[in-house]
Amino acid sequence: MSLGLKRGTVHLESHDKQWEEVAVQTIRKLKAILGEDAIDIQHIGSTAIPAIKAKPIIDIDLVIAIDTDLSEVIQKLAAIGYAHEDRKS
Repeated sequence: MSLGLKRGTVHLESHDKQWEEVAVQTIRKLKAILGEDAIDIQHIGSTAIPAIKAKPIIDIDLVIAIDTDLSEVIQKLAAIGYAHEDRKS
């Protein structure tokens, strides 16, 4: 199984059952690190839909309480390899 794409490329693959396992493992890891700061964590996007082709990218939606210190969450995620990108649109 391969995950991810080179920047600027698009490639669709048939659904891979391992995507769900990767998502479950990622969610467990995030819950363990963030604890009660994480109100909800869900596998979303095309890889979460078994009947369609998808880009091999696992999308995870992370919800935190409004009074949670976002900088602490960003630091915890950075410690395990995630990068924060502040996109103002």
